[in-house]
Amino acid sequence: MFFWYLGVGCALLLLTLGPRRIDYRLALLGLVLPLGDVLIRILAYPNSRLGVHLYLHTFVFALVLALVVMTGLRGTTARRWFVVPMATVIHLLLAGMLGDPVGLFWPLLGSHFARLADGVRLAARVLPLSGVDIAKELLGIAALLYIAFAFGLDKPGPRKEFLRSGTLPTKRRDAGMPAIEWKGSWPGDRGPDVFGVEEGPGSTGQGAG
Repeated sequence: MFFWYLGVGCALLLLTLGPRRIDYRLALLGLVLPLGDVLIRILAYPNSRLGVHLYLHTFVFALVLALVVMTGLRGTTARRWFVVPMATVIHLLLAGMLGDPVGLFWPLLGSHFARLADGVRLAARVLPLSGVDIAKELLGIAALLYIAFAFGLDKPGPRKEFLRSGTLPTKRRDAGMPAIEWKGSWPGDRGPDVFGVEEGPGSTGQGAG
């Protein structure tokens, strides 16, 4: 699966952190990074019965990412890139890794990854072949489309700003789509958004005076 992680992962980040606190371009990167296990499985273990939840689907991988960001980057750059390990953890949750504690906490609880059940082919773990997987992919696509249209990414201005900064506008001014207005703000979110609306300096979206 692919869009399940992107769409639902972005929706979770939006609900918890808002449209302007993180760089959603980096969030998208973190949400798909663990899918690199598919290549590892195909290239490194072509004749095995392993599944596709390997090294990149472990908490150790997310922890290493966080340590690399904290030790290799500084200041606002480090804060901006920290969303990558955060998004990776969200991927692990959406992948159901809580149901595989041995794999999630590898190598603390064991050194072996889950194997494919008898009769299950690798393609069934990669492609959305079952009804449930197809429904998840459609839900992910629907979430991405809703976020894109609700925050005006179908318009050149907001889309250009998103590609430049990775943030979403606080409100879409268009009667053709239900508006999403985010009234909260955080330190560092000062300045006009793409629609020219000034955000407040505090955590409540209110001015200092």
